[in-house]
Amino acid sequence: MLLFCLKIGLSIEYDENNNTFQFHQLPVCDDIASLYAYTYVYINGIILFFGGWNGNILEIVVSRSVHKYSIRENKWLTFENTLSSPLYNCVAVLSEESMYVHIAGGVDGEYNSMSAHMKKKVSEWLSKEEMKKEIELKVEEEEKNEDETSKILKKQSVKKKVEEGKWMKWWNQREQKDKTEIIEKFKTMSNEQFQLWLLNECKWKHEITKDDINSIRFSIDAYLELVTTNQDSKEDELTAYVIIDERKKLIKMKNLTFEELLRQSHNCLEWKDMQRMRNKNLKLELIGTNNNIIESNEGVIEEFKNKEPTFKINWTSFQQLIKTIKNALVIMIAISEYIDNKMWSNLPNVKETDIKNFKQLFKQELNYEIVCNQSPKMTKDDIQNFMDRIVLNFKLCKNTNKYDGLIMIICGYGENGNTLIASDGKCVSIDKIRSSFNCHKMESFKDFPKIFITDMCCDKNIPKANEIVKKGNEISHGHNDDGFLIWSTTKGHRVADLSLLSGCIKKIVNSKYKSGYPFNQMLQDISTEIRNNKSSEGYCIESQDTTDYDIIFQQRISVNYCIFFARNM
Repeated sequence: MLLFCLKIGLSIEYDENNNTFQFHQLPVCDDIASLYAYTYVYINGIILFFGGWNGNILEIVVSRSVHKYSIRENKWLTFENTLSSPLYNCVAVLSEESMYVHIAGGVDGEYNSMSAHMKKKVSEWLSKEEMKKEIELKVEEEEKNEDETSKILKKQSVKKKVEEGKWMKWWNQREQKDKTEIIEKFKTMSNEQFQLWLLNECKWKHEITKDDINSIRFSIDAYLELVTTNQDSKEDELTAYVIIDERKKLIKMKNLTFEELLRQSHNCLEWKDMQRMRNKNLKLELIGTNNNIIESNEGVIEEFKNKEPTFKINWTSFQQLIKTIKNALVIMIAISEYIDNKMWSNLPNVKETDIKNFKQLFKQELNYEIVCNQSPKMTKDDIQNFMDRIVLNFKLCKNTNKYDGLIMIICGYGENGNTLIASDGKCVSIDKIRSSFNCHKMESFKDFPKIFITDMCCDKNIPKANEIVKKGNEISHGHNDDGFLIWSTTKGHRVADLSLLSGCIKKIVNSKYKSGYPFNQMLQDISTEIRNNKSSEGYCIESQDTTDYDIIFQQRISVNYCIFFARNM
């Protein structure tokens, strides 16, 4: 029996009478020594090897070569006639009359499964005419290996076979600590020193003779090669982690494809996950380390470039409702100046940057109607009057202007949870402002998507919404109506860029809304953008979604009316 694996070539013989194995080293050509997962056929003392893979997922090499090993001549050859495409993990079958080789299946150099079937004439590699095109490969061997190879080709005496089998058996019977000691001496000593140690110093010196040294050396070499191969195989395993809720599970991929990732991810699910999917009509969505949705082979390969590839399972509905905002009313309360500057220093960024960013996005880009306080100072009474005038002037109770969405933006100082600090230092309840637009107080806005953005400088607690109950017994935080809640707070009033949130919202929404990108996914991108910003230290951003739908932005189309006056002739 012959065994080829990477750099190892072995001829293995079994002695039935003595129940022993003999192992002889065979040469392996350089080109095929780095490959495995090739296929082969045997024809009249000749082995043909097809394709092969180097096992490296980042710098993949897949061979198109056909290699030939002659057992009788103990020689490796390669052919200029190569396969039509790089291939590994395929199957090769010899026809009954040994005239053709059928090659089927396998994977190419881009991890694509191959369905094509190749039929090749054996004469391409064995006829005299084709043999002229062969190129003999250089086989690097040390002089010792060449001597051993020549011995293998000669007829071995029965006595020598028994001796070699005896020392292989002797090596296998050694305890691990003894093997470790022998290997250490074998690696650190010269050949002559190692021989003297075996014959004169080791505890088996009375069992070993000078004629046994080569057999012992071979046993150690074969053992080290096999151990190295096993370690390399473990390192080449395609392992990753899948996170389901709070559970983190290890998976082993057979290949880097999205189909294989889905299969392995489903294998991680428990019975309760299956029930959840069935009862709530859910499907799983795979999220990579960078919060990107994985849905292609390329996405899987990119994730495996990380040191610890990790995929998180998100649950999404098969029938996700989408609401489109085409004509939103944008209300902005932006307080940048305060009466008591010892207690509350002014926030010039609100006036100079935040208002500008939000107006550029919602007014200039999306063409929504936006209303903002004119004065940078607003007392508690001013805020109440401002909100009352909006309801009255824009006829919100009957929604005469046919708004289909509400966007509320609040910038300034915050304190003690959901409170806005007015310019006179008095507290205004953000919950109260928000609840004025819920379905109980403003029925005309009942089914509208609503987005509430609060961008606060806050010394103390991060704002926390009222606790409400929705859908079964699950508890979430939010207002008692449909809507997105976004809180951005800065710690200690000392942040490098106080307008980071408005800038990121403008950038992400501007770049993605035209493609129908859902707002829920935009929020994830906004959070990532803030985290990656050098000025984000001290920023805290949270969001809550109390809706059962996605929101998509569309630019409002202005209608221009042309009035013509006809003059009586």
